[in-house]
Amino acid sequence: MAKIEEKGFTLVELVCVVALLGIIAVIAMPAVTGIIGSKNLDLAARTLAIDFRKAQQKAITTGYVQKIEMRIYNGDYKVRDYGSGETYTVKLPEGVNYRSVNFPSESGHPQVSFYPSGAPSRGGTVGLSDPKGRVKYVIITPATGRVRIADSPPDS
Repeated sequence: MAKIEEKGFTLVELVCVVALLGIIAVIAMPAVTGIIGSKNLDLAARTLAIDFRKAQQKAITTGYVQKIEMRIYNGDYKVRDYGSGETYTVKLPEGVNYRSVNFPSESGHPQVSFYPSGAPSRGGTVGLSDPKGRVKYVIITPATGRVRIADSPPDS
């Protein structure tokens, strides 16, 4: 009688492989969510800085004041064009919140205006944070209106 060779995996082998893959996935999950949170924080800081710069450039080119209002409790900010009356809202990415804003409040929300000269109403800093406590600062320099992003707050 000839011996028949069976090819394939037993159920026990398949269960072991699936269990090992599950353990590896559980170990890797915190690292993946940390990377995503960090990218969301970077994205939020870059987007806010870009919107500050766009408002500044639009004020210069149109000759009308542009205003950005940080709505801290809504987790967004509103951009207003006083020339065209256009307004749009930008929501902060998932997990990103305002940590600090030192612009003066008008109508209950901190805001900065850019005048037709390109100068801001005042300099200031917006701190954004993620769930792991990392912080990015978007800084507007007084008088010149230079917009930059930093990992640490500016010197007073």
